[in-house]
Amino acid sequence: HGYLSRQHWDGQTLGGQDQGVKWHIRIGRCVDSYCPWWRKPDRYVFQQGQGYWVLANWLLADLTGNARYEEVALAAPQATAALQLDDGSWPYPLPERKHLKATIEGNWGALVLLRGYERTGNPRWAEQALRWHRFLMERIGFLDHHGGRAINYFDQPRGKVPNNSVSLLWFLGEYHRVLGSIRSDGGSEFLEPVADLLTFLESVQAPSGELPYELPSPHDQHFRPHYLCYQYNAFACMRLIWFGEYAKERRALKVAERAAGFLAGGMLESGASKADCFRVKPEVVYYADALALALYEAHRQGWGNYADLARRGFAWVLRQQGQDGGMVFSRGDYGCLTDRNSYPRYLAMTLYHLLLWARHE
Repeated sequence: HGYLSRQHWDGQTLGGQDQGVKWHIRIGRCVDSYCPWWRKPDRYVFQQGQGYWVLANWLLADLTGNARYEEVALAAPQATAALQLDDGSWPYPLPERKHLKATIEGNWGALVLLRGYERTGNPRWAEQALRWHRFLMERIGFLDHHGGRAINYFDQPRGKVPNNSVSLLWFLGEYHRVLGSIRSDGGSEFLEPVADLLTFLESVQAPSGELPYELPSPHDQHFRPHYLCYQYNAFACMRLIWFGEYAKERRALKVAERAAGFLAGGMLESGASKADCFRVKPEVVYYADALALALYEAHRQGWGNYADLARRGFAWVLRQQGQDGGMVFSRGDYGCLTDRNSYPRYLAMTLYHLLLWARHE
């Protein structure tokens, strides 16, 4: 938290470098890591990073009683509200995708506003969160899949990404939890897509428990069953558990239980996470803390003896922290490269995962 505060927090937004997409995620970030002098670092503000930062600061405020964390948590929604566009969406931070509106960015922006409303009762933040929900339902929309539905990744349709639909379940649960009591229908509108989303997830989950990364659609015929397999399934598993617990939705918990069985094979003896089903490296810090937290959440459900695996993973993550509080992003890219860049949205994920684990333990 101290490192992020010094390096990436400007009093309103959490911003900095990002591993990017296309050529930058493959080559550019490695050049930045080894030749940091070659250009001025970019400062991107992702609502996903802003969201994790808010969650972490509210949790720190609750755990410590320190008012300074509450001050940070309340400053972020003000900036997020100011960045929202008139149509209810948020601009995508990276120039390669500036013409697109991403489901995940909007969901996280709305979550920042929902948490701000929950703590303050500011009606403007509730209304702005609802504006995103309308954009999500009317402009982003869904793709049909064997009796179920998958949420679109962008406002321009592409393939079906199960992890996006899992994330939507959790966000819809947050809408229902925070705003349901002030809606005339009790918030039932927010949960309307749940059954179809779960039908989609059940239909695509592999016998191993793995959820594939991307399935083809009429708009994009690519089929990518494997991509960052343990990282994506770790996020899916924990969010299915959180939603399933809140909504008392056994179907969500069943998908999560099967995913947890798959995830148990993703942790190395060191505590690092495998990169995917076929490669051990690179070893990426936030993959490991996501995997460890998902396994710990599965342990809390009583699904298996996952607690020792989770503790091993978190111990490895803690060993990666430097004296300044930061962490090297990855080691072993292309077998021998290290990415030393500081990416605030991934560090904010790690911070929040460590805090959730600390609270449980």
